[in-house]
Amino acid sequence: MLVRMEHSLAPAERLRGEQVRLLANNVPALIVGTLILATGTGALLWAHGQAPWPVAGWLVAMVLLCAARLGLLRRFRRAASKTPERWAPAFVLASAVAGLCWGALAWLFFTPDAPLMLAIVAIVLMSILSSATQSLGPFFPAHLAFALPCVLPFAARCLWSGQGSLITLGALTLVYLLMTELFALRIARAIEDALRLRFENESLVARLTMENERAATASLAKTRFLATASHDLRQPIHAMSLFVPALKALATQATMNPRVVGNIAERLQAALDTMAQLLNRLLDISRLDAGALQPSPQPVSLHALLHKVSDEVAQQALAKGLKLRVRDHAALMVQTDPAILHTILSNLASNAVRYTERGGVLLAARRRGDRVRLEVWDSGIGISAEDLPRITDEFFQAEGGQRDASQSRGFGLGLAIVKRSADLLGSPLRVRSRPGRGSVFAIELPLAHPGASQDACGPAGTARHRPGRRVLVVDNDEQILAAMSYLLRGWGHEPLLAGTLDEVLTHLDAGAVPELALIDLHLASNEHGLQVAECLRERLGPRIRLAVVTGDTGPEALASICAAGVTGLHKPVDPERLLRFIDGSPTPTGPGPA
Repeated sequence: MLVRMEHSLAPAERLRGEQVRLLANNVPALIVGTLILATGTGALLWAHGQAPWPVAGWLVAMVLLCAARLGLLRRFRRAASKTPERWAPAFVLASAVAGLCWGALAWLFFTPDAPLMLAIVAIVLMSILSSATQSLGPFFPAHLAFALPCVLPFAARCLWSGQGSLITLGALTLVYLLMTELFALRIARAIEDALRLRFENESLVARLTMENERAATASLAKTRFLATASHDLRQPIHAMSLFVPALKALATQATMNPRVVGNIAERLQAALDTMAQLLNRLLDISRLDAGALQPSPQPVSLHALLHKVSDEVAQQALAKGLKLRVRDHAALMVQTDPAILHTILSNLASNAVRYTERGGVLLAARRRGDRVRLEVWDSGIGISAEDLPRITDEFFQAEGGQRDASQSRGFGLGLAIVKRSADLLGSPLRVRSRPGRGSVFAIELPLAHPGASQDACGPAGTARHRPGRRVLVVDNDEQILAAMSYLLRGWGHEPLLAGTLDEVLTHLDAGAVPELALIDLHLASNEHGLQVAECLRERLGPRIRLAVVTGDTGPEALASICAAGVTGLHKPVDPERLLRFIDGSPTPTGPGPA
């Protein structure tokens, strides 16, 4: 905890704190050295005829100085472990007092007519000044505060004595003082550089440790996710493996019951939808990371959108006995991307219902000046303070958030998608939560200008089908070509099938000009879907609408599709989205609910 707190300090404050700590560490040795040198100096002064009372008084002052330094050290160790930089003035003051005590030798025992006594005083002062270079070197202000009152009195007495030899001695003393301070300054700077290097190394180690912990956590989360996903994918695959033989058995009968076939088809579609959920969520994360989604702000009616989201989770809430409410103003509108906002609210509402066992869920919109605050409240299990910073990490699921069989699938990706989507809209996600009491998720969006045209409910509704189009399908997989042929003919369109660029050119040379094209991103050999798209644009111009179909969820692939300016459709392609593209209706660009 102490290390983290120190890392949060400004670099100058942390450096000052370490310098003070080094000074404090030198205090015990400084006290012992002071007592020994002061005792020896007092003995020499007494032995060479100095009056006993000044010598004794000076020795008492030195002892009191050492006692004061020892008291300062104890107080520092008790109270300054977290803020050592605040004790710098106290240590500088202690150094100045020490300098005055040693400098008093020049005022008390300066005897121009006794060369031996002058030599003793000069040697003691120069020695203590030199030793202070090491003991006070970590903090130059402390050394300077000691050196000036220690040496200047002796130099001044020499210069003012009027004797040539003493004037020379005073000048040499000043030169020695200057050289000592320059040397002390170099030592202090060397120590500062060493401390800064140590801080950088500690910071690097801390960052590496944090990254290692984050990588380990992410690896563990992904391992848990893969285990969960493996189970959840096996379930629909198992169901499909039973429905397909059932269909084959029905096909051998003389007559087929349309109701039974339709029921099996619906169940197959439900199994496919379950499998697609996980893939779509991974795709949503990749699209957001790749920057493939760009918001298209427009006026959006919150009344319609909130009620649409409420309708989406109403059946789940009813099954759990939860009270689902919407609180808003009928005329309230925001300026934002409707599809991305729908994604955010749909994910938050779905999570609220999933993790609430009793009570209710509230979708609310409140105006705050020129902005609108959207909130999703629940009375669910809540989120602990330890988990709150991590709930928007990929694959993370808070403790107590395990799913039961009745809950819709969750893989720890929903809030990661919500956070990225909210950031894309320029509105950071805000969270408040209390374990056992519930949570509140909120974003704020700009208020739309009155009278602006509006998107009533976010993503568009079902496309209006217009048959009779000629659709080029380019894919190197025969099964996909066959399936698309059946599907397009069933919708009343004319399919043109091709597996390579050469086959595409053959169709064009034969005069079969498509109105739109569905192109797989990764074709056989060295061919690439974007190359085919470029070729079609060169031959047919902007009149042809192009969509690239891919199962690649990597940010690079998604970014390349976005940069090419073509529509991206991601496997497994949702039939509704495919219909929208074929019929020329706008397709939702936001990530899907998780």
